[in-house]
Amino acid sequence: MAKFEVLIPSADGTKSTVVTAEGQDWFVGLETALSGRGLADCMKNIICDVKEDGGIYVTDTASGRRFFLREIDDSQPQTDIRKVVKLEKIAPVAADVSKNDRIADLFFEVSGAQGKPMQEGIDFFLDLALKYVPCESGSFARSDLSTTDMEFVSCRGPKADSVVGIKVRVGQGFVGFSAKHNCFIAVGDVHKDPRFYKTISQNIGYETSSIVCAPIKSSETNITFGVLELINRKGSSRINAEDMEILRIIGDQMAEYFHAIWTGTNNTFEE
Repeated sequence: MAKFEVLIPSADGTKSTVVTAEGQDWFVGLETALSGRGLADCMKNIICDVKEDGGIYVTDTASGRRFFLREIDDSQPQTDIRKVVKLEKIAPVAADVSKNDRIADLFFEVSGAQGKPMQEGIDFFLDLALKYVPCESGSFARSDLSTTDMEFVSCRGPKADSVVGIKVRVGQGFVGFSAKHNCFIAVGDVHKDPRFYKTISQNIGYETSSIVCAPIKSSETNITFGVLELINRKGSSRINAEDMEILRIIGDQMAEYFHAIWTGTNNTFEE
């Protein structure tokens, strides 16, 4: 079990608290630390910036609140975390006409999934995500509800044909991490993060830099149907708070789509 030191700023950013927490990975450590402070909701939509030394800045896109954590190595002397890290609250994306128009258009377009067979529906939502959050490639890994496996069943972009059919386990890589912890997660430089599952990227010969994953989980049944993944944001290496909001909307609607098929086929998915 790893041990982590978590720097938690106050709501107004005037002071900070350092909490020590244990977990099998940094996400669990951060979740434990924040839950103990009544801040569990801050884990639902996060953007992560992993530093060269392994330290991680985590931004809650809803509030703009930032946290920092690092793994503790008891064999090495530790510098006071408050002396080496300065946390500044990030302003949430300001509401503007163009953003509201995009969201209104999205809600209109997302209704087009109704009545589509499953594969067509999956392709529809993936294409919609890539339209509103332009990336070089994207995929959907569908959960095998009888096992802990996930299989890529829809892909777009370079090497797409090579990705379809690949399986990963829940908890493996960013896709499995998103499914396991039910979190929307974005990382600007995946090579700095040990959770990056390099095998797929290396096997298909495709360079991955930035990544964002959105879990597709039904609020009615708590079933995670899969994970929507976008790779290499066009025009920027960073996924921003507005991108995350767009993906949350698409994820919610995709979960409702899956739930309708699930209940309509007597919980079997057999059409």
